[in-house]
Amino acid sequence: MSGVSASEYLSQQQELEDEARKLMPWDPKSCTYEKGALRQQVFACRSHGKIGVCYSCSIQCHTKCDIVELFTKRCFTCDCGTERDTQESETGFKCQLRRNTEADIPSLQNVYGHNFEGLFCSCNKEYDPDSSAVMLQCVQGTECNEDWYHDYCIVGKDEGKTEAKAKGEEILAEGMPPLDTFDAYICWKCVSKYEYYFKRILSHPLSDKIVAHKIAHMALKSETSLNDNRKRSIEASEENQGEYSLFLKDDYSEQLKKLKDSLDKDNDKLYLFLNDLVPFLLKDEPVYEEPEEVEPSADELVSQMLQNAVDRDQVIAGISAFHTMKTRLSEYLKPFAETGQVVRKEDINDFFDTKKN
Repeated sequence: MSGVSASEYLSQQQELEDEARKLMPWDPKSCTYEKGALRQQVFACRSHGKIGVCYSCSIQCHTKCDIVELFTKRCFTCDCGTERDTQESETGFKCQLRRNTEADIPSLQNVYGHNFEGLFCSCNKEYDPDSSAVMLQCVQGTECNEDWYHDYCIVGKDEGKTEAKAKGEEILAEGMPPLDTFDAYICWKCVSKYEYYFKRILSHPLSDKIVAHKIAHMALKSETSLNDNRKRSIEASEENQGEYSLFLKDDYSEQLKKLKDSLDKDNDKLYLFLNDLVPFLLKDEPVYEEPEEVEPSADELVSQMLQNAVDRDQVIAGISAFHTMKTRLSEYLKPFAETGQVVRKEDINDFFDTKKN
């Protein structure tokens, strides 16, 4: 049996614990269904009827499922264990965390776009982790359900970019503004739906402090369309010149507040748009997060175990004996750690054999 020094062993264990906490920082012990509609991390489960589930349920209830991470969605209630959840559980519980035996009523506020099928962007493609494409989420999302867009689709270009993922590089499509020049993105679908209001914002004196870039979106045309009817393709392209995306500056929320305050709240439609329909653009809604997992100490674990098993006098005696053993073991291992000497299995056995005698 190969040995390891006490200091090396402790260091390795700490590294493993730190890595685990980075990958799974929150304690997945509670479903968010009973908390109602939240801005939260949502995962699409394609095995249970393309429902959306919370962080905890994605880990505890859907470990064997086809899961797609959707990142954050506003005003979403977990579907796990509701009537939308089509899969029968082997345990008899609809949700393993709520432990409900009857299906709960699903939220009527949830909106389901193609993201819940695992598809993203206007090109309806699945996320490709090996692609060098940059993807942006629409911060407004009232028309697109907070969809994610490829940079080349935003500007209406073909993908055709050099892959550079292995080098850790991101190559922006031609026509895309540098990522460090804006803070948020609003897609052309949401802009077109509420074009009146965005024209008002763009014509306002504060627009220069709100909008960093206005990028036209040109819909892609198939090769067949270009080859068979060049004139029709050109005409269609001209019709789409009015569609555009907006890229917002770092301080856009504060500036939108100032713009709203300058409007007549009783008679101006733009005021109602900002105040009632898109208030999250003026004040960002925090993302709900489960409490971070707190690892109990050895003392706490022993105390919990003893309290669950024996009466108070035995608990006190047990904890006292544990602390005595802990102190003696620390003293025994101290020379090993100080000198870098390897702790062998035989050394540990010798320690406990000595204590028995």
